[in-house]
Amino acid sequence: MATSRTRKPQAVELEAPSRWPTLSQPLETLVFLLPFILLYQLGCMLLHTAPGQVAQERIVAFHLLQVFFELFGTTGVWMPGLAVVVILLCTQVASRRPWRVRKRTVGFMYAEAGLLAVPLIALNHVLRIAPLHTGAGGDVATEAILGIGAGVYEELVFRLVLISALVMLASDFLNMPAKATTVVAVIISALAFAAHHHPPLGSEPFEATAFTFRACAGLYLGALFVYRGYGPAAGTHAAYNLLIVLLG
Repeated sequence: MATSRTRKPQAVELEAPSRWPTLSQPLETLVFLLPFILLYQLGCMLLHTAPGQVAQERIVAFHLLQVFFELFGTTGVWMPGLAVVVILLCTQVASRRPWRVRKRTVGFMYAEAGLLAVPLIALNHVLRIAPLHTGAGGDVATEAILGIGAGVYEELVFRLVLISALVMLASDFLNMPAKATTVVAVIISALAFAAHHHPPLGSEPFEATAFTFRACAGLYLGALFVYRGYGPAAGTHAAYNLLIVLLG
């Protein structure tokens, strides 16, 4: 997420700071996330569920992306997934990094996502939040597919897009301190993430404990995005959703 100026906020680059020895490249992030994208799209097809219809009620971020593409005359349900692919490929080109995939790094990202989901499970338990609302008569397969889609597309909208846009606007155009701007952007994205599950965008009735949990989860995922990148944040979100479904 480089900007047009030479001074850019390192904290919100697509990938994590270079001090991490297992730092993934955009291409590796794409390889990591591609199975999630395909599982969601193909899962909806196999379960005879329309991704767009389900997204409107359950994965609002996916529906918002569809609405955005419809502004340009595109209505395909594959467009949000293709947007992730295009963004990561363009970032790979802009980074001028080698076009190679380190299997060890991709494998580490899967393990990392599972481990980083544990604190969210613990917070869920402490606040006694109910598991994901079950649909289709409590169909675990459907809930798992929805959880995967939510992880990819909610992180795309509320972390990759929203945090990056806020930081670029405040830091690069308004000359505000990058670090302070990043903190504020993470807080705003967390509150927006929690709020979008409720009307007018979402369909879930407002409940203070659930809102608090999602706001805290948004702060946690925002911090992961800042320090580890979009891939780990999306993977952690998807892993949490899957664990909630399987453990519930």
